[in-house]
Amino acid sequence: MVTALVAGVLAVRGVLFAPEPVLEVDTVVAATPGTVPTDARTAEREAPRAVTIDDIDLWGPVESVGIDESGELEVPDEKHIGWYEYGSAPGLPGATVLAAHVTWNRTIGPFFRLGDLEPGARIDVRLQDGGLRVYEVTERTMYAKDELPGDRIWRTTGDETLVLITCGGSYNADIRRYRHNIVVYAVPVDATAFTVDRPVRT
Repeated sequence: MVTALVAGVLAVRGVLFAPEPVLEVDTVVAATPGTVPTDARTAEREAPRAVTIDDIDLWGPVESVGIDESGELEVPDEKHIGWYEYGSAPGLPGATVLAAHVTWNRTIGPFFRLGDLEPGARIDVRLQDGGLRVYEVTERTMYAKDELPGDRIWRTTGDETLVLITCGGSYNADIRRYRHNIVVYAVPVDATAFTVDRPVRT
């Protein structure tokens, strides 16, 4: 079951309802064969199925999520990673956003060790059609929950980026929320960019 972000993985209400929100995706139009789309909203996409990050011993299944009635990003249970389906997708322009809990219901979540991920780490994203996209981490940072950079995260144009988000920083026991978000940015690379190749879980 998908649960709304009550415990504070993300707070994106203001960004999502900007003048030109990413959520305006009433129709999907296929790009002309042989061309590269400039906006992920006008392209057919292949949803991610699973994520593998060996550096933090992570393998997790992915499911599609949107936003709830209060305008907050939905996040799955402690066993799944959420793909923001109204943003971009692997292989397309813009930012493919994956969000998951650090902990939930007294259980370690998929992104429990996201704060340990360093630039240069490899991320494998298995797609629903069986394809594989390989990414390399370029940056790990932390933002206050009301300071997530919308122009980097909630976009469907520009260079392809993979964005992983979870909660982090200090914990506010009074409201049962973390005060910050840990955000990891990664860019697509060829698998041969890594000196040591290894089997990829599906």
